[in-house]
Amino acid sequence: MRLAGIIGIAALAALAGCEDGRDYPALMPTEQVLAQPALPGHAADALRDPGAATGALAARGAALAGRGGGGSVADAAALEGRAAALRTRAKALSQRSLDDACPEDQPDCAAPAAPE
Repeated sequence: MRLAGIIGIAALAALAGCEDGRDYPALMPTEQVLAQPALPGHAADALRDPGAATGALAARGAALAGRGGGGSVADAAALEGRAAALRTRAKALSQRSLDDACPEDQPDCAAPAAPE
């Protein structure tokens, strides 16, 4: 079969798959892409009374913070201690020999690998 025939069949197959009763391209909402930019409705309220907008934002932030479960936030010292422990564990694992059979439930059996 000639190249022109193959291209023609491929084009017909592609066009047959595109027909679904909608204008092409259906995935590009040009009326939204080309629409003039618009400010949200609450922007005019914020312009008139900035205090009301910040109050509403603070109330919304408090409501969202309340949905978070109210767990305590770790302090910097606790986070630094945890990070140091993780660094120590990572160093021990990186020095562990891959040839040794060390059970996963015994993290203290990680022996430094012999230098090559």
